[in-house]
Amino acid sequence: MKYGISWHSIIPMRKDPAEEAEMVSQMLFGESYTVRTEQEHWLEIQTQFDHYSGWIDRKLHKEISESFFHQQMEQNQPVLCSLLMSIERHGASPQMILAASTLPGYNRKKDMLVIDDEVFHIRWTFGDFGVKGPETLHKTAGQFLNAPYLWGGRSLFGCDCSGFVQIVFKIHGIKLQRDSSQQAAQGETISSLAHARLGDLAFFANEEGKVYHVGMILSPGEIIHNSGCVHIDRLDETGIMNLENQSYSHKLFSIKRMFL
Repeated sequence: MKYGISWHSIIPMRKDPAEEAEMVSQMLFGESYTVRTEQEHWLEIQTQFDHYSGWIDRKLHKEISESFFHQQMEQNQPVLCSLLMSIERHGASPQMILAASTLPGYNRKKDMLVIDDEVFHIRWTFGDFGVKGPETLHKTAGQFLNAPYLWGGRSLFGCDCSGFVQIVFKIHGIKLQRDSSQQAAQGETISSLAHARLGDLAFFANEEGKVYHVGMILSPGEIIHNSGCVHIDRLDETGIMNLENQSYSHKLFSIKRMFL
C-alpha cells in the first residue's frame, strides 16, 4: 500500500485517468490519501478525510510513510481557519494555501508545520487563525460569498454546493461527507423549518426524491448556498425562493443538524 499527501494548494481529482476527464473533487494542502491503483501517468486514490475516490496526476503525488499516514488518521490535525496562508520550505518558492487546508505537525510557537521530514515555515496569514467553534459557522460561510460555482470544487476560488458546506464545517472541526446525498444521511433529522437553527443543513431533491443540493440555514427564513455562486436566498417549507424572479428553484427535502 502506498500513501500520499497533498502539498500543493489544490489537487484536482478526476473521474477517469485523463486531463479532460470530469473533476469530481479536489484535495487541499495537507490532506492525505491511499493509492488504490496505478496507471502510467495517473494514480487512483482514496482520501483519508472523506474517503472519496478519484484519479490524480502522478506528477502531483507526494509519497509519505505509512507511520505518518496513520499518525494523520489517529490525531486531529489543525485546520487553516484564515482565508489564505503563505508557507515556504527550504529550497522552494513560497506558496499560498487556502482555508480548510490541513496543517500536519503545526507548531504555533515556531510558526511552522512538518510533513514527514519536510519543514514548512509560515510567512504570513490573511485573516484570523484562531480555532473556531460552531457558533461562528455563519461568519465563516459569509467569507465565501460570491465564490463561483465549480463542479467538484472545494475552495474559496470555486466550489460546488456540497464542497462549500463541507469546507466551512471542516474549518469548525465538523466532518461531513463529500456529496450532498451522502451528507443527507448524516446528522439528526429536524422535523420542520420552524425548529431549525443557525448551522443546520437543508437538503433538496428532484422529482424522483434524489438529493442533489444542500445549503446552510442562517435563520428559518434564510439560507446560504452555492448555486451559480455562494449567495443568500429566502427559504420556506416549500424550498428556496429566488428573490429576483419570485419562483422556487429548489424543493426542500430534509433538514439535518450536524452538531449538538
